[in-house]
Amino acid sequence: MDDRAPDYRPGPLSSALIGLSRHTFFGRGGMRKLMAKCIRRLNPDQPLDVGLYGGRARLYHTGNNSEIKALLSPKRYAREEYDFCRTHMPRENGVFLDIGGNAGVFSLFVASLMQSGTLICAEPQPAMFDRLQTNFTLNPNLALRLNLVLKPTAVGGDKPGTLTISTPPTAAGQASARVRDGDPTIDVPVTPMQDLLETGSASKLDLLKIDVEGFEDGILFPFFDRAPTDLYPKAIVMEACHANRWERDCEALLLSKGYKIVHKDRTNMMLVLDR
Repeated sequence: MDDRAPDYRPGPLSSALIGLSRHTFFGRGGMRKLMAKCIRRLNPDQPLDVGLYGGRARLYHTGNNSEIKALLSPKRYAREEYDFCRTHMPRENGVFLDIGGNAGVFSLFVASLMQSGTLICAEPQPAMFDRLQTNFTLNPNLALRLNLVLKPTAVGGDKPGTLTISTPPTAAGQASARVRDGDPTIDVPVTPMQDLLETGSASKLDLLKIDVEGFEDGILFPFFDRAPTDLYPKAIVMEACHANRWERDCEALLLSKGYKIVHKDRTNMMLVLDR
């Protein structure tokens, strides 16, 4: 069966459970876990095609937190981060860069805010990139209004090459170039951040989202070492819960470059260029 074919619509009972989870308290906390368990039993070997952010998405219900949350409670998923994006992503002619695109859920949301502009999304895991690409294929209208650049690559360093990443077998969204003992590894292409922007013909960067499980310093330090100030992202959403894996302090770097932290919680940090 072609995984890109529209053959994964949920059945009546699954549709009812998804609707219940999305629109009632069943989509919160422990109840959402129970709903996910029921969905897995009803659909043990396949993803589900559902509506998401005004379009469609094919979401897997096992092994990837972002897809599970987007499937069962998209209105509650990443609320602070999405509010930040609504404020800082231009509707017309904006540029968004998603580093660590996962299955494309975050990028699909930002794309829903854009009427024109450039969206660049990088994801190095081959299986996860296939999911990301499928989700954009399911929304052909996006390619009509946006310059879409989807790249199967890690990001970092100051020249193209290869990078070894760990791929935890039960957590598809947590691959990292900070390799942990015992995890399987694969070698993937790596592209410097500035080169990635040039691939999309971007002369500015309005919004950057970066979620790479502790390798943020391997991306940001080389970028700020060589990039012109015109390319500095105007707003950043960055995962910071793995700061203990950083070899250099990304927060200190960004503050030194003129950024101001506008929100920080136990998971993420949001910053704006204060110039």
